Amino acid sequence: VAAYIYTRRHAFDRRFSFGTGKVNALAGFGSGVILVGFAGLMAWESTERLVFPVSIAFNQAIAVAVLGLVVNGASALLLGHGHRHDDHNLRAAYLHVIVDALTSLLAIVALLAGKFLGLGWLDPAMGIVGAILVARWSWGLLRDTTGVLLDRQAPQSLCERVHGAIEGGAGDARLADLHV
Repeated sequence: VAAYIYTRRHAFDRRFSFGTGKVNALAGFGSGVILVGFAGLMAWESTERLVFPVSIAFNQAIAVAVLGLVVNGASALLLGHGHRHDDHNLRAAYLHVIVDALTSLLAIVALLAGKFLGLGWLDPAMGIVGAILVARWSWGLLRDTTGVLLDRQAPQSLCERVHGAIEGGAGDARLADLHV
């Protein structure tokens, strides 16, 4: 939200030569960093619980996981409506609630298996699986936003086509430098 407020507030500020479009990529990058951190914490806590098991209040834990699934599912529906792939900030928020919903779903399955089948170790094991998923999706977000923030070039084949179209047209046009 802060990124959208900042972007809107400075949309016509002439001090930003190329506009404020990278603010959303920066917010997405920040969210990706935070999600990777949470993935690490999830993995650490889950590993610790595998090594040093604790008793689980299954009924309360299942209720909380179901509530989390409902809230995050509703949030994903709201954020996913008209989801724009070029808005990295919105993508980060959407990714966050999808990952939370999936983590809740994994927790529900593991908690039910723990309660009814005596497989309490599945809860921390699913925490590790959830952490891996969070880290993997976050890495993709970091990769994409880094490309925007550092002005990564388009594929070489596209650059060559643009170069050829400009220099191959009528006149004496010659390119000294091209950034696509």
